[in-house]
Amino acid sequence: MRERIIALVVCSVIFVTVLIIGIVTAMRSTSRPAVPNVDQPEKTQHTQITSSDLNVPEEAPPVVKKLRFKRNNTPVFYPAFDQSNLHNLPKNLAQYQFKAGILVDLTNRKILWEKQSRRPVPIASLTKLMTIYTAFEELERKEEIDLQTKVTVSTESTQVAEVTAKLKPGSKIKLHELFLGAMLKSANDAAYLIAEYFGNGDHQKFINLMNQKASEIGMTSSSFLNANGLPIYSQNNQPPRMNLASCYDMAKLIERLYNYPMILRYTSCRSTKVSFGELRNGNRLLGAVKGMEGLKTGYTNAAGHCLAFSCVRNKRRLVGVVTGFSKRQNCFDFTSKLLSWGFQQQ
Repeated sequence: MRERIIALVVCSVIFVTVLIIGIVTAMRSTSRPAVPNVDQPEKTQHTQITSSDLNVPEEAPPVVKKLRFKRNNTPVFYPAFDQSNLHNLPKNLAQYQFKAGILVDLTNRKILWEKQSRRPVPIASLTKLMTIYTAFEELERKEEIDLQTKVTVSTESTQVAEVTAKLKPGSKIKLHELFLGAMLKSANDAAYLIAEYFGNGDHQKFINLMNQKASEIGMTSSSFLNANGLPIYSQNNQPPRMNLASCYDMAKLIERLYNYPMILRYTSCRSTKVSFGELRNGNRLLGAVKGMEGLKTGYTNAAGHCLAFSCVRNKRRLVGVVTGFSKRQNCFDFTSKLLSWGFQQQ
């Protein structure tokens, strides 16, 4: 009997000791200050692109090269831009003379400013943004080709008007270099050859595809007759025909271009060397305006000086299009000031 009592007491002591240890441990755990949840700073969406960044290594396996232009995971449906936050331009901007323009905050898809943005106007080489978008849509669909695929230069592509990359008939040029030529130098022969290649030798077939893509995007005020934006002259003294689009439509296209990060890498490159020479981007705002990402310059007599642009600051991305400037520098000056003003708007 005595042994049972002793055993019971020992068990009770052990139980109470374990219980006390458990309570003390729990109290220490609850009284310990929580480790703060520190979010990592968001990486900037814009990085300076160098020539080496753009070059796709020859030895890179096809899968890696394909990923260089793989589409982002983005919604299929794009609603209309929000027009509830329109602003009037200050006097220093309102004094500029031009045809049409738009500025959109893609962060919330609100239009900050517009001038005749729904009016179809000649867009000159801004056309090449639709050309490269259509080509990348086809690149994604066709597994047998990639950025390193070589294209044979046709005689027809070398007969287009200036500005050109001076491609030689019969030479073989990588698609990667053709895209650079079309985006940086705005080479009309490169753009024509891109259209010819993706049209399976038929330039017009690709133009039809460009118009189809424009319709899918909802570019209701746009029509494309060629891949480079040059006016098409007739032999019976009729007015030249040319590619038309509204600035609103072009802003829709710019938004779609972000499906393909590689396109932005092309448009933000300031200079690089390719097999047919050195290329320099005609966009003077690159490197001069904080956060500038490109996208494309344009000029014809009918279109005037035009610019499609994208700029990122403080986690906001503003995009826009302006057309119809009589002087190139005025186009750049206005855009620079417009962006400074735009980032001050809420």
